[in-house]
Amino acid sequence: MLADIKETWRYRELIVALAMREVRVRYKHALLGIGWAVIMPLALMLVFTEIFSRVADISTGGIAYPLFAYTGLLVWQLHANIIQGASRCLSDNSNLVTKVYFPRQVLPASVVLSALVDFGVAALLLAGLMALHRVTPGWPMALVPLVLALQLCLASGLALFVSAANLFYRDVQFILQVGVQLWMFASSVLYPLPSQGVFAWVNLLNPMTPLLDAWRYALLGAPAPRPESLAAAAGLSLLTLVSGWAWFRRAEARFGELA
Repeated sequence: MLADIKETWRYRELIVALAMREVRVRYKHALLGIGWAVIMPLALMLVFTEIFSRVADISTGGIAYPLFAYTGLLVWQLHANIIQGASRCLSDNSNLVTKVYFPRQVLPASVVLSALVDFGVAALLLAGLMALHRVTPGWPMALVPLVLALQLCLASGLALFVSAANLFYRDVQFILQVGVQLWMFASSVLYPLPSQGVFAWVNLLNPMTPLLDAWRYALLGAPAPRPESLAAAAGLSLLTLVSGWAWFRRAEARFGELA
């Protein structure tokens, strides 16, 4: 695996070029361009703020609900963009896969980088919302790189799985459109989930909820996630990355005939 990482690093310029191409193509004919990276989570935040303000009184631990929801949607958008984009990265680049030699993991890696570009742009609005609500991050903000790294391990491992799987069965990309939405509602994206009782076991199996709680802890001063839940999320994230890499490398021999 270390040799594969070194080989991928040697192709870092190709990863950047493919990621920038993906961003340009995504927004090429859009009037608002990359502004859509902000509009999507902002629109959902406004919709759910209106819904929950009328239907349910959600306790967010003293955090303004728009800020709570936008943070969750921002983090989830990064996760969803990586998984859904990776599901098509090999099939959409079949000419490259069949005719040009390069490490095939470069394609999922470029999806991760392009999703990070959208994430960085949308995070600017989060900074504005934090200033508007007078939320000043404390020392836990130093944990942001660690939380982001764990989330990228989870998303990258899944990206390796689904990018290869979608070559074998093109249904995968369509299943993911439904699965990712269901996963969002089973995570603490728009509302906090209890950390005790049956939900404690659910959170142990769903690494995104502890990671979302860790993001809010680091940025908004929300309660810290339970240590056992965060440890389980970290372990599952690393396991997903390693197993996704192994599956991808094992399936790579058949990419040329399937692409």
